[in-house]
Amino acid sequence: MKQTPKKKEGIARLMELASANKGRMTAACTLSVLSSVCKIIPYFTIYKVLQALIRCYASGTAFSFADVRGLILLTAASAVLYGVFAYASAMLSHGAAFDILYELRMKLMEKMGRISSGYYTSNTQGSIKKLLIEDVEQIEVFIAHSMCEVAAAIATPLLTIIVLFLVDWRLTLVSLLPILCSFLILAMALKKPDGAKHQQNMADAKSKMEGTIIEYIHGMSVIKIFGGTKNAFKRFETDLGAFTKAVHDTAYYNANGMGLYYAFFGAQVLFLLPAAILMLNHTADYAGVLPKILFFLVICAGLKEPLENMMNVSIDTTKINVGIQRIDALLNEPEITLNGTGKTLNRFDIEFDGVSFAYPESSTYACNGVSFSLPEGSCNALVGPSGGGKSTIAQLLLHFYEVNEGEIRIGGININEITHAELVNHIAYVFQDSFVFHDTIENNIRMGNDAASFEDVKAAAIAANIHETIEALPDGYQTVVSDSTGLSGGEKQRIAIARAILKNAPIIVLDEATAYADAENEVKIQEAFSRLSKGKTVIMIAHRLKTIRNADNILVMNGGILEAVGKHDELMQSCAIYRDMVTANERRDKWSLRKGDAAE
Repeated sequence: MKQTPKKKEGIARLMELASANKGRMTAACTLSVLSSVCKIIPYFTIYKVLQALIRCYASGTAFSFADVRGLILLTAASAVLYGVFAYASAMLSHGAAFDILYELRMKLMEKMGRISSGYYTSNTQGSIKKLLIEDVEQIEVFIAHSMCEVAAAIATPLLTIIVLFLVDWRLTLVSLLPILCSFLILAMALKKPDGAKHQQNMADAKSKMEGTIIEYIHGMSVIKIFGGTKNAFKRFETDLGAFTKAVHDTAYYNANGMGLYYAFFGAQVLFLLPAAILMLNHTADYAGVLPKILFFLVICAGLKEPLENMMNVSIDTTKINVGIQRIDALLNEPEITLNGTGKTLNRFDIEFDGVSFAYPESSTYACNGVSFSLPEGSCNALVGPSGGGKSTIAQLLLHFYEVNEGEIRIGGININEITHAELVNHIAYVFQDSFVFHDTIENNIRMGNDAASFEDVKAAAIAANIHETIEALPDGYQTVVSDSTGLSGGEKQRIAIARAILKNAPIIVLDEATAYADAENEVKIQEAFSRLSKGKTVIMIAHRLKTIRNADNILVMNGGILEAVGKHDELMQSCAIYRDMVTANERRDKWSLRKGDAAE
């Protein structure tokens, strides 16, 4: 039986993600090792110079500069080469890191476009932000700096130990004893499974806290009005407390081990001094032993830095592993089925055939056995009480979610057999709360069709009744949309409609797009809808029923079930839910606030 290959983790998985840049990273690490060699050479040459000086002093002979000229030139050359190799290593590693960052973020964004929209409802904005920014950025820091530091941190101590053994093997063993003890302590600490668990808990608590912070920032106006007491921040306080506790637990868990680690790690001199005194007491060759002792005292102090770098890299690697696990969790999210068999859409009638769907982590169907057919070029309305399944129908058509049962067909073709690009190219969606990007108005409209000319953009704006408003802005179509631009909700909605008009898709979905518009904007938006919808297959989600009375088909949804389909007059006779909704709408339109109503 063939075994499934084990999934790579940690650094191995990181190298797999960075496969296209392995060459540059290998070259960067090699140059980092060479720079480490050049960094060690001056220690050895200075030892040799010191040895020559002490021997001349001990023998009473004159010191000759010619005897050490070669050593001085070698020291100068190694210093220059160290700078060259270190600079070249940094250039390669940073270039590779930024390319990997770009590729990884693009891979994640493309993945996010292929997964169910349920991912965004079950994960906070803060956790998604942390993944796309902090976790990925942490990888960049590791590749740009830590990878080369790992190579140097391994090469420098090894080369130094080789040099130390060449000078004196006895003093080398004494110098390594405290380091070996400290590494043994560190290895025992890192092997404990609870250590990784504490790191994971701390990362999860931080992610949850950041998500809550973003949510509170977005809802601050509501908090100010409805939650003016400390209780309004109770959840934030709870999440902050959980993060503080996670940090506290992690720090205390590592305290004993790290304390012992540092105690042994910097104790080389305490071990060397007794050994040095012992050697001096048992030798007649002071001129030979003294340079060795001075050399070891100097170089062992310098050995601490690369070894500390290695320890820091080990800790960083644990953090990197957590980030990589989060990235892999997103990359492994189930994708919406898009077989992409090459089928293209030639007709634009829409058919739901026994479609059932429940949102993730919900046991109730938002859409239960729904079946209907909408002819090409027809104008159709989805109505019903809140939570009835109207928006769900539209989102399933756009393949935001995978249906649990049944099929959705456009032009007789199952949408699972249509590529994502083919599907979205033929559908325009105007949301209830249309999003306008922090970009120029022209670019916001041009999103509907990148190849459109400026004249096409302008024509779309005219058709959406927003051209005059844009022209009145200081920079016209080049005005960057922001809070200070002063565009109302209805004006932003008309920019979104212009975007849909420019796309010129054969299927239009309008999700209660006039819900927040004032009377003047509503008239202009309705006129824009008329131009947008001409000759298209239209699905309009509506609460204001007076706007859909002339629809070819009105679909009444209630509790995820399709209650009835028909024209306005038919439904007024046959569907009690629709009749009650129309009555309630008419009563609402006649409603007005009079003095004394509140008292009554």
